[in-house]
Amino acid sequence: MNTIMESLLSRRSVRSFTDEQIKEEDLLLILEAGRLAPNGKNQETWHFTALQDPQKLRALDTLVVGTNGSFFYHAPTLILVSIQLGSAYEKEDTACALTNMMQAARALGLGSVWCNRINNNHDIDTQLSDYGIPDGYRVTGTLAVGHVKGDYPAMRKPKEGTITIIRA
Repeated sequence: MNTIMESLLSRRSVRSFTDEQIKEEDLLLILEAGRLAPNGKNQETWHFTALQDPQKLRALDTLVVGTNGSFFYHAPTLILVSIQLGSAYEKEDTACALTNMMQAARALGLGSVWCNRINNNHDIDTQLSDYGIPDGYRVTGTLAVGHVKGDYPAMRKPKEGTITIIRA
């Protein structure tokens, strides 16, 4: 099996990270994978914000979930995907970008998980400019990225009956 297929089939959501920050070159590759993802009519209405400042990360956690817990599992890097308001393909574009970035993280030996506590949370939409979200954009997805703490999650058994093939 080639390495691309191996990476695609072995990627899992990781919810336990070490404190070690990811390398700058790995972050740039992950962001580039997001930027080059398929998107509706190639309009590229997205913006990617990578948070690595521990104080900003703690403050964002407090804003989103309060002082008890972390919506991004204390990962050292959090990537916020935001889309221009009014974009017709915000869900599709976000999904493609996040998928590409998750696959890039896996290929680089890192863990990641798509976190959904900010997207469509209109209570905090207007409070994210301090976290690098440009005016006229809304966060549609976030990705926690870091070094896996412990073992990489084992392959899960996929649900049966989810594939149909119709041939002539």
